[in-house]
Amino acid sequence: MAFVWVIILSVGLIQGVFIISSLQTLFPRGSRKKCLFRVLKGLQITPVLFIFASAIWFFFVVILPIEVANTYLSLKSICYTFIASYLWLNMVFNYLAAMIVSPGYPETRQELEEDTDIHLDSLKFCSKCSRVRDRGTHHCSSCSTCVLLMSHHCPFTNNCVGLNNFAYFFLFLMQCSFGLVFAAYSTYQPFLSCMMYYKSALYTADVCKELGDYAVMFLVVTFVLLFMFIMLSFHTFLLIVDISMIDFLKLCQKLTFKEWVKDVFIERGLQKKKVLLRKLLLFRREKWWKFLVPAFNEIPELLPPDQFLV
Repeated sequence: MAFVWVIILSVGLIQGVFIISSLQTLFPRGSRKKCLFRVLKGLQITPVLFIFASAIWFFFVVILPIEVANTYLSLKSICYTFIASYLWLNMVFNYLAAMIVSPGYPETRQELEEDTDIHLDSLKFCSKCSRVRDRGTHHCSSCSTCVLLMSHHCPFTNNCVGLNNFAYFFLFLMQCSFGLVFAAYSTYQPFLSCMMYYKSALYTADVCKELGDYAVMFLVVTFVLLFMFIMLSFHTFLLIVDISMIDFLKLCQKLTFKEWVKDVFIERGLQKKKVLLRKLLLFRREKWWKFLVPAFNEIPELLPPDQFLV
């Protein structure tokens, strides 16, 4: 039971960080100074890594021996092991890449002053960090610097999501959603048989007794799956309407519902070119199959023009 409670508390901590980070974005003057946010900011990465390790341990030690009679020898066991390992490796790789890879920072005034061929009078600089304030560039109050094509500051990775690491972030959401679907499939039958007392030839009374409180993991997995699906759907929507999360929040504050539907759904969703979709995601890999395996970004020489400004 202790293991289950640790998982639940880890998920709760992640949700708490997300909620407080959202409040900080909406009310930057107040929520940024709260001690609770500072504490959670230092601990937010730990529960995610713990859940990664617990997920692979739970599958191989608890679920797989029950589901498969001849562990690692039967065709079902090989398929289960391949799917779980593939999704887990992709999920962990993209999460670590989104956390470690720099989102991309514009040049500072000092760096440009060393280049005599650039006329600084034609450029705009951020008053807070002295970096070039180009289109799509936003200043992150958490990182105290401007970020190229910044989407948002992610509380789960404690890093900004921008030009160079958005693909990792989006692929993490996608692979995590697929992994949670597989986890829900794997934990549904134990929950149904052991907790709802549905008769099953595989999950007998002795097996349920041995499984113990692990049978309730289906509820935890379902809750996290719902949250990740909402996140994936939201960021997919932002790519379709060709707008960053920061600009989306600004539009929500300025526009009425009717104007929001017209400007965002119709004009951006149906008429505008998907520049952000190409810049942040599609142009990050040379081959489509490289999105399906752990791989680093491949920065192309030519990117589509900037036509996505609010």
